Amino acid sequence: MRFHLLPFSAVWILVLASGTGAAPLYHVTMSMEAFGNSVEGIRGPRCDASEEIETGKKTEWWITIGEARPNPQGGWEGVGNAVRCGGGSFEKLNGRSGSSSQTPYLIATVSTRAAVPAIRLGPEKVLQVEISLSVRKLSDFSATGEPRYKQSTEKRSFFFPERGTAFLPLIVADGKEKEAFKLHEALIRVRAKLAGKEGAAAYGAVSVSSDLDGAALLLDGGMVGSVSAGKETVLTNVLVGDREVSMRDPSGREVHRVVRVEENRTAMVSLKLPDPARNAVPYRLVFLGKNAQGYEEYRRERDEAVVVRVPAGEFLMGNRETERQPLEHKVDVSKFLMDKTAVTWGQFKRFAGATGASLPPNPPYWGIHDDHPAVFVTWEEAKAYCEWAGGRLPTEAEREKAARGADGRKYPWGNEEPDAQRAVYRRSWGDIATDPVGAHPSGASPYGLLDMGGNIWEWVADWYDDKYYEVSPQRDPNGPRTGQAHVVRGGSWDSRPDVLSASCRNWGHRGYREGDFGFRCAMDPVE
Repeated sequence: MRFHLLPFSAVWILVLASGTGAAPLYHVTMSMEAFGNSVEGIRGPRCDASEEIETGKKTEWWITIGEARPNPQGGWEGVGNAVRCGGGSFEKLNGRSGSSSQTPYLIATVSTRAAVPAIRLGPEKVLQVEISLSVRKLSDFSATGEPRYKQSTEKRSFFFPERGTAFLPLIVADGKEKEAFKLHEALIRVRAKLAGKEGAAAYGAVSVSSDLDGAALLLDGGMVGSVSAGKETVLTNVLVGDREVSMRDPSGREVHRVVRVEENRTAMVSLKLPDPARNAVPYRLVFLGKNAQGYEEYRRERDEAVVVRVPAGEFLMGNRETERQPLEHKVDVSKFLMDKTAVTWGQFKRFAGATGASLPPNPPYWGIHDDHPAVFVTWEEAKAYCEWAGGRLPTEAEREKAARGADGRKYPWGNEEPDAQRAVYRRSWGDIATDPVGAHPSGASPYGLLDMGGNIWEWVADWYDDKYYEVSPQRDPNGPRTGQAHVVRGGSWDSRPDVLSASCRNWGHRGYREGDFGFRCAMDPVE
């Protein structure tokens, strides 16, 4: 039995296509943009490349970040922060990196392959993009001046409804890298779209936030209004594509950002004057003290989220008295940090403004309220947010332990059945569906996390497999190696009371958007 709530603005139904034979070929427009965010908070260097490819064929891209040269101690020193990219093989196009005065500091090789699987989201095809990323970062130079690199690799798979955007982090700069290249991070933005989808002129919107009051607001160099400190200024009917948004105060100070406007979506952009102190340590945690349950809480500076430290230890996972009767088994989980509440619209706007991402299409009928949980967020968008904030999506085991604790209770607050004081569930359509996060403290989990049952389903990192508990490891399980859908936990405003059980399992396909699907992040503790 599925518990999914169908989106309000459109009915999306997953349908497996029937038939046999070779998969049809499609053409996909793929673009790769690499960009840096400077330590001064202004637009950093960037480059982009695009190509139309056929499904099933592998395409290679290369990216370089920064330039360096040997120093007398055998190490390196930065000589520039240029970002370069292109299609094909880096070695073939640029020659072998030798002992020249300028050597790329970071070399990334990106391999992409697109496919259109036999799955549909209503009338739309599903576009699957497989990405293999290899990153080589300069460590030092040999005695003869040859650069030596450390290499890391990762593979990711993204699913989009015919078009979409994904972010991959390339580097989060340490102190030396910030000083050398004046960047605090560099990312890749991958855009993919089935060819032939352009049609007539299309429009979206841009929402601008700023810390200046009365500064002139410009779009592609033309004045379109002014900004107010602490308030959003929304520009509507903006032609889709890359648009430069900037502001200029009376003293002549300017801040520029380039954002991608997508059809029927709102791109967020934050225009703030440079603040080196704010950007110096983007992932710093500030200790707040212990909560009422006796567990340490911190504030994550990047997005102002409060995170709770959950201790290591064994707990009982699964509950035969819960929907689908998940198998009971002992699990030992290492210590971790988890957000006290789900990510809000206000926090998601901050992420979108910092990265140039857009808000989800088709906002909820009850509106976007900054203190309510963000919904209609895909698994990929949730993962991108957590990585930007300095964390990750929690595992299914971490999510259940944070909700249930070690005493075997059924619900986050105990064994008593849900009520309106503890949780949000069984809301009627037409009313405001979600509540502000943290509005039900009597429903707190044993560690003091809030809304762990009800309000919204929350994405976790694991693939879903109904039989996984039969083979999962006892120590730190992180789900099957692959799958077609990811686990969601917690129950929502549309759920039956028993679905709010801390052990209840549900799932959602990648690329799926739901009016009661959101997320919260986890982090590994830094001692």
